[in-house]
Amino acid sequence: MEDTPQFFDELTGADGQPRRPYDDYANWFNQEDINRLRRKSLEAETFFRVSVSTFSVYGHQEAEYRLIPFDVVPRVLSAREWGRLTKGIEQRVRAINAFLYDLYHRQEILRAGRIPRELIAQNDAFLPEMIGVTPPGNVYTHIVGVDLVRTGEDQFYVLEDNARTPSGVSYMLENRETMLQMFPELFNQFKV
Repeated sequence: MEDTPQFFDELTGADGQPRRPYDDYANWFNQEDINRLRRKSLEAETFFRVSVSTFSVYGHQEAEYRLIPFDVVPRVLSAREWGRLTKGIEQRVRAINAFLYDLYHRQEILRAGRIPRELIAQNDAFLPEMIGVTPPGNVYTHIVGVDLVRTGEDQFYVLEDNARTPSGVSYMLENRETMLQMFPELFNQFKV
């Protein structure tokens, strides 16, 4: 018997019913005409093409630019889930800034051998001119795109941190604005 890869269904619980954070959305979605949803999805794709809302896929010659992903089914988080994620993400961003502070000052992590010195020295993003420079508040990166994947009811993993060019922030804002234009009733009916 082959093992089937498992994934977490964010919308539907084990009982086949919408998970609590999706209750209101699922009620709205189930009353929607599927053809209207398809039309709106195509409108969003057309809008992204016209507004040049694309991103580069580095290392893939055949698909250099792709449209930002858009789905009429948004990620819905409860206040409890968002609160927990917020604490973890804020802690992670503080850790990234502490790491950068160390790299540009005492370099204890390199001296301890936890990271090979050449990995930093040969990295184009490392700026030797910054050694000894302390930015206000020790904040080297103000916006960090933390890419998350959900693997369980209360389990999230970080795929990567985008601290140099956190373009995903703009994708999220574009998606939110597009969703507002395509489905204003959602924003009127539910606390977004």
